[in-house]
Amino acid sequence: MTFMCIIACRIFEDEIIHLIKNDSQITKVLVQDSPDAAGILGKLSDNSIPHTVCSANEIEYMAYTEKETNYILVLNILGFSLDASPQLLKESVYKEVGSMSNYADTILIFYGLCGNVLGNINSDFAHLSCPVHILREEDGEVIDDCIGASLGGRINYLKALKEAGGDGIYFLTPMGAAFWREMAVIARLTNDPENTTMIKIVFDYSGYKKVGKIDTGLAYEKSFDENVEKFAQTFDFQIVNMEGTVKIVEQSYQRAKQAILKKKENV
Repeated sequence: MTFMCIIACRIFEDEIIHLIKNDSQITKVLVQDSPDAAGILGKLSDNSIPHTVCSANEIEYMAYTEKETNYILVLNILGFSLDASPQLLKESVYKEVGSMSNYADTILIFYGLCGNVLGNINSDFAHLSCPVHILREEDGEVIDDCIGASLGGRINYLKALKEAGGDGIYFLTPMGAAFWREMAVIARLTNDPENTTMIKIVFDYSGYKKVGKIDTGLAYEKSFDENVEKFAQTFDFQIVNMEGTVKIVEQSYQRAKQAILKKKENV
């Protein structure tokens, strides 16, 4: 039995659904039970993807007792709130890696540098027999953040900023557009997600005038167009349409998967 374990921020829900729908080798999807898994559980159901919700202990027990040669994907979804503190994010991700490494064949981290706290995750866990991977660009560098992943890497990220013409630009992916109020609180723009007046004051002070609408081609999060339109109207932003991609996510997943499957073949 092969256990591919994903530890991911909620912001990558759509990309994870995309990966599952396009990988026919997955025989079972297990979701570690937590309040932050509610969103992806809904999308799994909406897309008729069979899945089982389990506690961490149940998943580990299954790893030691089931003998089938299945390829099992384990999803461990972490909440947006961790983004408020890089150190807390690091501690939480490292804790989950330590726990899941007890049974995982490989672990893929759906985060980037995120305040430069996850850049050394490979070397920090080099002692594990379970390989630990993180989202990387084609040149092997760890991605900056979720926006960098959605735009296709650092070069495209810088290009998007340059094309804003010197104006501040606030990027929204489909998930970001659906949860921008929660993200504003996490970014400490306001204590009240409904206080758009305060958020606008901060945006104006920071020079934001545009919103970058990143279309990744995924439609698992509903009302993307409407959410971006409402956001733009609320803050009097100009919408800049941007072509997104899932290439980095796909390549990172395939690298992690192929590495462990090749290791299994050689055993």
